[in-house]
Amino acid sequence: MKRSAAADAEQFYEEKDPEAGLVPLSVICFVLSAILMAVQMFGADAVKDDPSGTSPIMVPSAAAQSWESRSIVTGVWTNKFKDTLLPIP
Repeated sequence: MKRSAAADAEQFYEEKDPEAGLVPLSVICFVLSAILMAVQMFGADAVKDDPSGTSPIMVPSAAAQSWESRSIVTGVWTNKFKDTLLPIP
């Protein structure tokens, strides 16, 4: 049985997509990871050990620094950071 050179070369040039089955798998993994992230977020928020009512997923409020002060009358914050720095010799 003889084959032509074109028939022999054609077997190497078949276009098959090696990643054809990965798209459904990546969609399934994405959906599962989004569900897992939501479960972890709301699961961590449901358990509250401290009575202050703060949530573990909330950003804590910023505390005033020692060089910051707020005027009670005007409500304006003043900054004395330069006064707290040591002078550079």
